[in-house]
Amino acid sequence: MQLYFVTMDFYMGEVLKVMTDTNGFTTHGIDRISVSNVTKFLMAPSAWGVSYLMKEKFTAGFAAWQGNAVEAGVDEGLYNGVAIRECIKIAMDDLNERALLAPNKLNEMTKRTPIVAQMVTNALEQLLPLGQPDIPPDGKRQHEINIPVRFRKGKGGTVNNLGYLDYRWSETDERKETPLVVDLKTTSKSPSSWSLSHGIQAAVYERAIELKLQRKPEVKFLYCLTRKKDPFLWMQMDNGSFYLDQFKRAVVRMEKFLSLSDDTQKLMDALPHDPDTFYWKGGNAETLSARYIA
Repeated sequence: MQLYFVTMDFYMGEVLKVMTDTNGFTTHGIDRISVSNVTKFLMAPSAWGVSYLMKEKFTAGFAAWQGNAVEAGVDEGLYNGVAIRECIKIAMDDLNERALLAPNKLNEMTKRTPIVAQMVTNALEQLLPLGQPDIPPDGKRQHEINIPVRFRKGKGGTVNNLGYLDYRWSETDERKETPLVVDLKTTSKSPSSWSLSHGIQAAVYERAIELKLQRKPEVKFLYCLTRKKDPFLWMQMDNGSFYLDQFKRAVVRMEKFLSLSDDTQKLMDALPHDPDTFYWKGGNAETLSARYIA
């Protein structure tokens, strides 16, 4: 009889623990979020659903590959002191490898070669005077950040928020008091103000580095553009609390939405769909749309 009551107490404790820890994220097998995940939920709900409910992956195209290639070239210049001309070659080799089996490759490579050269050059001319950035640990290309986000009180009320930042300066004499974080953006459009997605990203970087180093950093985004006139733009985050609040509100909404049902398809069918967002352009987007969008 004594063993029976011990067993029941243990059983009830485990049931209570499961009931307490369960939330919309765990119900649908989502153990972490990211800034890009949350902003996709805000800007393109149906694309978010395909990615995080249906567990499908959107394939990249030349626009994304171009950005990756520019970063590869810039990394070599900043971390290894490689000359700009060689950095451009490294970037083009990277793009060529990513696009190995892409359709219309010759035309795309011809069009993008001068763009990549311009972006790598402008980025390095802006960043090299800052000195060598902190080297990411363990041979990784970027610095990892992970700050849990609380969406409700009690156990099971937080979710990990994983992300990566491009460049950080904190180990130089000049940066002992104020670290610097820079994110490199490659785009055709010049922003006139912070977009919600980039504002949230910058604010999360600011908070993560402040927690890690116990010093509030400057966070700047360097936009390297395709245009010839004024081909780059700097923006600095100065309203982090506003964007952090927007981020937390979005995470709360996401969890509440996920908690509405454990039926993944039912949730997927309820999400708004805008076929004009860039997520639904190119790659395998058409195939995924036909499969999941009613």
